[in-house]
Amino acid sequence: MPLRFLPALLCLPPIVWALAVFPLPPWPLAAAIVVYAALLWRWPVAFLLVIPAVLPALDLGLWTGWTTVEVPDLFALATLGVLIARSPPGPRDMFPSGWMGAILLLLILSYAVSATIGLTSPLGYTGHSDNPYLRPDNALRLLKGPLEALVLLPFLRQRQRVSGDAAVWLGWGLAAGLAGVTLETIVERALFVGVMDFSIDYRVVGPFISMRIGGGHIGAYIAMVLPFVLSLGLAGVLGWLLMPLLGVGGAYSLAVTFARTAYAAALGSCGTAGVGLLVTALRGKRALLAFAIIPIVLVLGVIGAAASSEMMRARFSTLAEDLLTRENNWQTGWAVRDTGILADVFGMGLGTYQRTMLSRATLERPSDLSVEHDAEGAFVSLHALTPLYLGQKVVLPPEGRLHLSLRFRGDTPTAGISFILCDKILLYSENCRSRQATPSTPGQWQTVTTSLLSNGLGSASIAGVLPRPVELAVYATTIGTTIAFRDVSLRDPAGHELLANGNFSHGLDRWLFTDDDHLAWRIKNQYLMRLFEMGFVGLASLLAVCGFGLAGGIRAGLRGDPMGGIVAGAVVSFLISGISDDVLEVPKIATLLFLICFAGMTLWEVKPSRPPSDRSA
Repeated sequence: MPLRFLPALLCLPPIVWALAVFPLPPWPLAAAIVVYAALLWRWPVAFLLVIPAVLPALDLGLWTGWTTVEVPDLFALATLGVLIARSPPGPRDMFPSGWMGAILLLLILSYAVSATIGLTSPLGYTGHSDNPYLRPDNALRLLKGPLEALVLLPFLRQRQRVSGDAAVWLGWGLAAGLAGVTLETIVERALFVGVMDFSIDYRVVGPFISMRIGGGHIGAYIAMVLPFVLSLGLAGVLGWLLMPLLGVGGAYSLAVTFARTAYAAALGSCGTAGVGLLVTALRGKRALLAFAIIPIVLVLGVIGAAASSEMMRARFSTLAEDLLTRENNWQTGWAVRDTGILADVFGMGLGTYQRTMLSRATLERPSDLSVEHDAEGAFVSLHALTPLYLGQKVVLPPEGRLHLSLRFRGDTPTAGISFILCDKILLYSENCRSRQATPSTPGQWQTVTTSLLSNGLGSASIAGVLPRPVELAVYATTIGTTIAFRDVSLRDPAGHELLANGNFSHGLDRWLFTDDDHLAWRIKNQYLMRLFEMGFVGLASLLAVCGFGLAGGIRAGLRGDPMGGIVAGAVVSFLISGISDDVLEVPKIATLLFLICFAGMTLWEVKPSRPPSDRSA
């Protein structure tokens, strides 16, 4: 067996393991991975289409409860295994030389050191937690984003060296991902507020379950990838037909995020891309003049329409107040940081911010929860320092009385427990029914039984086929208390169990927590967060990668490559988004950002000598 098949075999066991323990029926996912692997074996360039598409759009965490290992990670593993066996990169592709190589080494060094510090830091760790943000292996969750981009870099460089069109294929993949997110956004709006109703205070989350603790992740993503819609203009007649449709859809999705920073980031990205295309057109590619101005006009028009809505007028009226809130958040987070040369250079450690806040802060401390065990089995312990809900999506009968039961323990007389059944995707609840109980004897287990009517829940639907999701959630009624619960059961009138893993024998599979207090989980500034967790080395490496990706895009644009301005616009968008949010806390956004920057780096290099007519997929 050739040695190159060994990495493929090493990638197979984690995929098989993940499918074996997958909380949902695994066969559709397994079939999709097999089909993708076959497609990739036939056309190795397909990874530049599929990975940027599935990363943002394929997120099943709402139903699986998985937040550390995600479905797109399995596609990334399959990509690595198949490409090494099918089309291994050459020595020239493995790592760039010169300044680019030095910048990548700095990036790798910064992540390696800060991840090591994060994994070994005892801050906030009391022995066990099932809150992924309060575990040492949160460092590995955050490391996943840049790591996936780095392992794909040699194949991206190989494609660029051989065919010179890596950025174009990546652009089409990013446009496909935006199409998926746009479709999910439209479905969400249709189910909950109506597609064209801009007056209701409802901000979409789409497939970004990372927003269960707040953040403007979907807006930052859309603003970053929106310029790549223009890459469809390089795909022939079909691309020209799809470009206006996806452009309008993407701009609509951006508008209904109602995120002010996302609007600014989109103006920056599309403005940069438009100028880049204009420069390219003036250098001889006159056909590009036809759509060089499109992104600016489109985004200005949609943002102008959204900004005139009642919802956005209210958002803009609180701008000064929100800025003060962010400044207080920055100061509160920075105050708990270590002082000294090690913290300045390498930071507190990757993924340690929430643990540091829990250990040292007096305000904005995150809640914790864990699955514990005793002689009777598993139970959840929830220490509520914020309004944290642990919920599961359920499918209900159209009407009838549901029977809810569980066993519960509170640590004080005020440590009550509440149950709420609502139409809900992630952040906003509608049509709710709730019950609550207080401990009759603090510290002792007691059984709670109650009933809830299912009439009307999940009844709103699209064409009678796709109903609103319904969620049962459990939470502590009093902040600052600890509650424990086990054997959660929800049965329909016929006695059929509607919950999965109600005894928590499989940990928190199928359960997902959300939190209404968004300030407890991050410094709402990418650059301060980078300094906090990764120090000056981490911030320098990030800015260097972004700077070189931006410079590569600009250089390519001046050379006549239309993808140059598009790549540059995406990098500008990320730099703007980072002013008011920690965008890289989402691994899939980190992967996409670094892939875009790496594409800009490859554009910096000399173009291949092979003529375009000789290129093949």
